[in-house]
Amino acid sequence: MKINFLYISIVVLLLSCNEIVPRRPVSSPKISALDKTVLLNKRLFAEELILMEKYMQSDSLYTYINSQKGFWYAYVNEKKDSRFPLKGDEVFFEQEIIALNGTIIYAKKDLGLRKYVVDREHAIKGIKEGIKIMREGEEIKFLFSSFVAFRMNGDASHSIGSNEPFVNYIKLVKINN
Repeated sequence: MKINFLYISIVVLLLSCNEIVPRRPVSSPKISALDKTVLLNKRLFAEELILMEKYMQSDSLYTYINSQKGFWYAYVNEKKDSRFPLKGDEVFFEQEIIALNGTIIYAKKDLGLRKYVVDREHAIKGIKEGIKIMREGEEIKFLFSSFVAFRMNGDASHSIGSNEPFVNYIKLVKINN
């Protein structure tokens, strides 16, 4: 009896030394809220990108440049002989905001001359970064995605909706250091 038990124990030990097979989870892992947000933002940006590319293709007057900061721009009036604004410079600019379908959202005359201190005041990311690539006297046509503009909230007066890309003409009138 002792011998049988010994043989059985050895056989069980030899058979149990095979490769360990891990158990699979009973349920699949859930996507975190952050992962859901990232996926949603990627989808929204891809949709906006399609709209903006269609707009740029239909606008044959201008050649657009990708800023690599979430917006595209085209020179309406380029100046080579003046300087770029630096951090802390006070700039004055005019702007007009137009929907991609051509509807004027905010007219230049309604907005008037605007003042901004470079990198020291709050402004949407598109304006913060866009002003830095402009020279005094230049006018640039910007194509802002919602990610560099008003994002999911839209603007305060609800003229620019949630996740809405738009065209922003900006003329840099003056730079004060």
